[in-house]
Amino acid sequence: MTYPHRIRLRGPWECEPLEALGGGVLPAPRRVTLPGSWGDLGLPGFAGRVRFVRKFGYPGRIDDYERVWLVGDGMEGVATLRLNDTVLATDQRAPFAVEVTPLLKRHNCLKITVSADSDRGGLWGNVALEIRCSAYLHDVHVRQLVDGSLEVTGAVTGTCDQPLELYGLADQAHAHYQQIEPRPEGAPFRMVLPPRDPPIQLLRVDIVRVSKIWGTWEHCMQSVVSSP
Repeated sequence: MTYPHRIRLRGPWECEPLEALGGGVLPAPRRVTLPGSWGDLGLPGFAGRVRFVRKFGYPGRIDDYERVWLVGDGMEGVATLRLNDTVLATDQRAPFAVEVTPLLKRHNCLKITVSADSDRGGLWGNVALEIRCSAYLHDVHVRQLVDGSLEVTGAVTGTCDQPLELYGLADQAHAHYQQIEPRPEGAPFRMVLPPRDPPIQLLRVDIVRVSKIWGTWEHCMQSVVSSP
């Protein structure tokens, strides 16, 4: 398995309008496939509060070094997240990521209630279960420095019983190596790659425990932010 491993919760979702902004008749409940805004889901012009409900089973075998996260890529409005009657977050905006490993059961019920003031409201990005290792790559970014070098920064967040190995690859060639000890608040790392001719096209960062890759980040160099 490649980490992070995503299980997208596309559908079917039960979609139930709960409250219309300014009052008025509520649209009927419906079954939908996400992602999509309210306008995309047959609720044009609606503003207010909508509850999305998705049932799913236990996501296969979870090893003792693995964790399951609920993640959302994009949302218009604010939401309350609830799994199996446990509130995960209130006034939540996207993107979001919440660990749910101890809450999972054989049969699960996820409820996301979104409030927004236009029909752009809703979950327009993917909602998914994401299986990560107990330590994972977090907040990784790349930018081009004034001298043309590429700077990659990020953190290894979580816990592990030993230091991890961090590898940087440029166009599949070795470019960086270090050992790093994960921390719950994040252990930062930084690598600087000098200019090359031809320029680097693909960057990759791996974290490895013994011989198993615990996390991978990849970036195509067509979209790099230059430093001022």
